[in-house]
Amino acid sequence: MRSTPDKSSPERGGGPPTAVEGGHRDKPPPFSPKRFAYVWRMLRAFGAERKGDFDRALQLIDEAAEAMPLRVSDQVWRALILLRLQRTRDAHLAFDRLRQLLKGSSTPEERYLFHYCTAMLSELQPGSSQWAHEAKQANAINCRSSLKARFPLVTTDEIYDRIKPRR
Repeated sequence: MRSTPDKSSPERGGGPPTAVEGGHRDKPPPFSPKRFAYVWRMLRAFGAERKGDFDRALQLIDEAAEAMPLRVSDQVWRALILLRLQRTRDAHLAFDRLRQLLKGSSTPEERYLFHYCTAMLSELQPGSSQWAHEAKQANAINCRSSLKARFPLVTTDEIYDRIKPRR
């Protein structure tokens, strides 16, 4: 007797959850108290960041993570907040962990975030110009424009295009 694969098996199209979606199956349903707490804290964290209160933003992101696991894009944002708090060692570890998580990813959003994390690690290394290559690779990926707007990468070509010649 042949057993039928469960919904999470790749044969049925389920497969493992993607990193961009948070990499978890125990995500609470929409409109649940946990999901509401997550979204509310993330919105407050965005507001705190906009006001320049990065300590409060980090605290709210960590509180949101207690309600529900952070999506990978939110983990990248958390690493950026660490960088803005000048906690470069923590930010470096966070970007490196995310880069390892996203290595070999298949979706365009995951590949873009992989290149973004690699570029940020390059920027943390004095004298490294790897960021320019990663920016060019990332911008060639056809992913959501909202993701590219949230985590922008500028190539050296774009920098030179913006320089106006002397008269």
